[in-house]
Amino acid sequence: MKHTTWEALDDAAIHSALLDIAILHVNLALEHSKKNTLPCRKEVIRAEIQRLRLERDRILERRV
Repeated sequence: MKHTTWEALDDAAIHSALLDIAILHVNLALEHSKKNTLPCRKEVIRAEIQRLRLERDRILERRV
């Protein structure tokens, strides 16, 4: 998958989509790590991160 990832980064649109996904993932992870984040919100965050991972994989699989 590493080779596919590097190839995907050559395409500006794919690069932008992957960067957007990474930024959202990091922001959600930071919110999840805060001690004041409610358990119900943490559950929503975990689901959203899983959705982002699937979207990332879908983008990279199209490039194979």
